[in-house]
Amino acid sequence: MSSYASYNPTTQGGLLFDKGLSNLVDLGNKYKDNEVIGGMVSGSMIDSFRDQMATGSALQYSTSMSSHLANIQKGLEDNRTGNTLKIMGNEGRIAKDLIGAQGQQQRLGIRETGTQQRMNIGAQGAQDRLNIGAQGAQDRLNIGAQGTQDRLSLGVKGSEDRKSLRTAGSEERLNIGKRYQEERNMRADARGAIRSLGSRFFG
Repeated sequence: MSSYASYNPTTQGGLLFDKGLSNLVDLGNKYKDNEVIGGMVSGSMIDSFRDQMATGSALQYSTSMSSHLANIQKGLEDNRTGNTLKIMGNEGRIAKDLIGAQGQQQRLGIRETGTQQRMNIGAQGAQDRLNIGAQGAQDRLNIGAQGTQDRLSLGVKGSEDRKSLRTAGSEERLNIGKRYQEERNMRADARGAIRSLGSRFFG
């Protein structure tokens, strides 16, 4: 059992294991003629060695399972990454198609807006020309009507003026005739009075 004395553990668990094993070896050496103690020491060492074997097997199993699970996880991550890339690629293509469709729609909208604006401008220009033509025609009608009214007014005024002149001339002629008659009557009266006075004077 003295061959274990050359073992140098480097961990806390190794130190405890080595300390316990050394104590068992010392106990067995001290009571090497005692079969009971020798059996207990041997049994404890056998249990310890069996535990080591079981621990090694468990570690090997855990390592193998960990490696296997890591490979599975790596496969899942690769699949997920691939799926993500595929999804991103699909989303990129969809976004590109949507942007293209949106740009096409915007261009169609711009063209439609331009066409509508040109139609509106043309319709407004035509309406303005119609309004200008109608206004010009109305102005010409108004000017013609005003000229006609002015001519009628001038004609009526001229007729009125001529009537007034004729009435004034007739009135003046009547007045002149009346004054002439009155003057003749006055002269006749004067001559009659003179003859009457002369006959009385020379009577």
